[in-house]
Amino acid sequence: MAGIKTIQVPIGPAIVEYGEGKDMVTFDITKGGIVFKAQMSKQDTTVDQYGDSIVGSRTKGGTCECTVPFAIYDLEKIHKAVPNSKYVSDGDKKKLVVSGKAGYDLLKDAKPLRIKPTDPEATANDWLTIPLAGASTDIEYTYDSDNERIANLTFTGYPDTMGEGDLFIMGDETAGTSSGTGSE
Repeated sequence: MAGIKTIQVPIGPAIVEYGEGKDMVTFDITKGGIVFKAQMSKQDTTVDQYGDSIVGSRTKGGTCECTVPFAIYDLEKIHKAVPNSKYVSDGDKKKLVVSGKAGYDLLKDAKPLRIKPTDPEATANDWLTIPLAGASTDIEYTYDSDNERIANLTFTGYPDTMGEGDLFIMGDETAGTSSGTGSE
């Protein structure tokens, strides 16, 4: 008997939570899609006896980055993703002042970042977490009648040098922490 087997291929938008507790900010309105990118670098080993043939490879580290095309003009929220900036609110008046001085330590303000799909059936198993994400921002506003003004918020992942070197986590970050059932 013929049947239909569904293949679960997740699609759809997400939100990004940056920080924790009262300092957490949610970027929930985006235009163009949230993009996560990770790369591992490696060193290939060759020896004279095998010419250019690779006889071994070792990892040299990894990088990850999340870009959030934030579509809302909310200076207080944008401030959380603009390093070396100051948000000022005076009644109805608001401003974001960004310093151009060199040498600002982006790791100093790194916080956890979580990408959470908005699919109603999504669970923590569908989340992606960068435990230490440092923010930087590329703002490019086009003032015309055809384009939305988008602040591209970029978050760079840093390895947890105080722990196991975790760079990012796919799935429920609490798996294996209380029951000890995690597998490697």
